[in-house]
Amino acid sequence: MRALPLACILATFAPRAAAGEPARRFAIVIGNNHSDSPDTLDLRYADDDAIAMHQLLTEAGVDSVLLVRPDADTRDQAGRSVSAAGPPRWQELVTRLGELEKRIRAANAEGAATSLLIFYSGHGNVAHGEGYVELEDTHLTRSLLRRQILDRTKAGEVHLVVDACRSYYLAFEKGPGGKRRPIASLVTTGGGHARTGYVLSTSSDRESHEWEEFQGGIFSHEVRSGLRGAADADRDGSVSYAELGAFLSVANRGIRNARFRPDFVVRPPAALSDELLRWPAGSEALLIDAPEGHVYVEAPTGERLVDANPAADEALAIHLPPVRPLFIRRQDGRREYIIEQRAAVTRLSELAGGRVRVASKGALHIAFQKLFAVPFGEGDVDAFRDRWRAAQAGGPPGESAPLGIARGAPETSGSSARTMAGATAIAAGVVAAGLGGWAIERSLAARDAGDQVQKADINDTVRDLRLGAGISLAVGLAAGGTWLWLRHRDADRASATSLTVAPDVTSGGVGLSVTGGW
Repeated sequence: MRALPLACILATFAPRAAAGEPARRFAIVIGNNHSDSPDTLDLRYADDDAIAMHQLLTEAGVDSVLLVRPDADTRDQAGRSVSAAGPPRWQELVTRLGELEKRIRAANAEGAATSLLIFYSGHGNVAHGEGYVELEDTHLTRSLLRRQILDRTKAGEVHLVVDACRSYYLAFEKGPGGKRRPIASLVTTGGGHARTGYVLSTSSDRESHEWEEFQGGIFSHEVRSGLRGAADADRDGSVSYAELGAFLSVANRGIRNARFRPDFVVRPPAALSDELLRWPAGSEALLIDAPEGHVYVEAPTGERLVDANPAADEALAIHLPPVRPLFIRRQDGRREYIIEQRAAVTRLSELAGGRVRVASKGALHIAFQKLFAVPFGEGDVDAFRDRWRAAQAGGPPGESAPLGIARGAPETSGSSARTMAGATAIAAGVVAAGLGGWAIERSLAARDAGDQVQKADINDTVRDLRLGAGISLAVGLAAGGTWLWLRHRDADRASATSLTVAPDVTSGGVGLSVTGGW
């Protein structure tokens, strides 16, 4: 790894010299987990992807507006402030774009170059040969996007970044037989709009994917990683279409199964050198100048900010958020670095890294420091007893049991099995008694029968009834024995009941749930 002087590093973050006013960047960021199709499952991380993209753009000096309705998990995530301008609805989009457009036109009047970045994360599909993405109240189709947004904006460039299934068809037609055809009118000169470029998560009739490890969409995380500097190969503070396209290609190259490999489209407004994003001078950066291979940066809240893997003898400058501490970890989990202080440039080679000897480090370590942070007293014992009684009583229909205590607890698979065994024993006993009584009645009838043929038929029926009664009796005895054994076992386990810490979703604190010693 070649050494880079600090003056040279700082110089790479300065914007290119330009005649007149520096470029002004604007963005509208949309995230929607839900679909209006009853057969389509909600997404988990579309809202998180939109929030993370909005925060990144804001840190880079972009005038960004966020439209999202965060789900409960996102709202409850400690340390994350969500400054959404409104929900992802059509009228909200029109209103916010109108406000942005006023600022874009004012910047144009001052002689500044302008760009508008539109980011969407959520569900997408195709209907009648036309692609669309879903807002809460309507479908944003390709034609609606073109007529109402692209043709109307006065921004010098528009960058369309979409992470959605079948996002390809926001830019391409689905012709007869599924043949794909480019839409020339997407890059339009109408309405004062000059150029549009796009970065799409699919290049055909394909799905996009989320991954728990990233807590987000794979494509969205890759794009954010690239924009934070993992794609900035020349470290000039700017990420071009060429750099992002190459970064996405390399990032997905290791996935051999084509079914799982992200299949994206990158098309610049005019040339591959066109910029998607430029970071302002003085933005904080991590210089990955140590040969650690694949590393990622993690925020104190556990959010995975960026993945990077610089080539041998090369370095990458990763632009950092202002929060501290930040954790840099090797993907293999064997080494970890911590950034405690803010600085213009932090060199990875100068950080005191250490081997990760315990799996639960990083942000998880910080989270566990909050254990026992709440004072404990007798009132907590009384409150727990009250919650326990309420949970046992069942509570009002449809109301969640408090503090993670399962209603009717401890109702477990063991108690369910005991209930079934008891029911089986009772049912088998009733059947055996019924068949036995019927057999006695038939036996009396055979004794009084005068016809020998009739008597023989009745005796055959009696034998069948006695056999059925015997089988039912055996089943009942077995089920009864099982019920007694399960009852004895559950009684023993009840004496060894343990307490498990669980999130208190009703009060934002920590609650207790009761689990048996299984």
